[in-house]
Amino acid sequence: MAPSSKPAAAVDPEAVLSHTFPEVSFAYDERDVALYALGVGACGADAVDEKELHFVYHRDGQPHIKALPSFASLFPNKNSNGLGFVNVPGLNFDASLLLHGQQYIEIYKAIPSRTNAVNKVKVAGLHDKGKATILELETTTYVKDSGEVLCMNRSTIYLRGAGGFSDSSRPYSYASYPADQVSRVSIPNLAPSAVYEDQTRQSQALLYRLSGDYNPLHSDPMVAQVAGYATTVWLFARPLCIYIHILASRKYLWNSGIYCII
Repeated sequence: MAPSSKPAAAVDPEAVLSHTFPEVSFAYDERDVALYALGVGACGADAVDEKELHFVYHRDGQPHIKALPSFASLFPNKNSNGLGFVNVPGLNFDASLLLHGQQYIEIYKAIPSRTNAVNKVKVAGLHDKGKATILELETTTYVKDSGEVLCMNRSTIYLRGAGGFSDSSRPYSYASYPADQVSRVSIPNLAPSAVYEDQTRQSQALLYRLSGDYNPLHSDPMVAQVAGYATTVWLFARPLCIYIHILASRKYLWNSGIYCII
């Protein structure tokens, strides 16, 4: 009897890394900016909060609603609803088992309250973790008319069940960026210098998803159960909302700019 052939690997690194993504054009306006701010908790505790009202309303005659810096984290969702990598040649996985592991953002200028923009996407990292694959997609967003660079998002996506594609005993790992790009922060063993408390609503993920993050894992109980969870994973959205809400409430962060968000 002829020996059985080795089953095809879920990932073909050469095919994935050589893939060229199409550019994606999109537009947004002040309504989108305000809806996002509400989705991450702006004015959630106080509808007329003086520190947060200008993120959702033209307060005191301001000409434009201000965009939170973290609004830029939505831009990769414009790439086929954030799943532009589903049809990448050489990348085979069960979409119900993917997890969004990390979002790294570099912001190069203040995010405008309305603009026409263009996304350029590339694979920035591919790593075999045995039972899973880590895919890193880099989305650079430009102002369509001027060509100015607004920001860069690097999305880390954990593809469960798609690992084990390495040809050698050493796991395959590729990254187009330097390993020391983000320096590790040493946290001192001291009492906190300040404490901030906030509260989010259990339905907040449903409001947030209207900004374009339509992953059914956060809204559809059946999809969550198929992925191995007892119910929708809205809890994952809560710390994200709290963290972004803190960014919005700190004027010095707003003025100094944000280099990255981990």
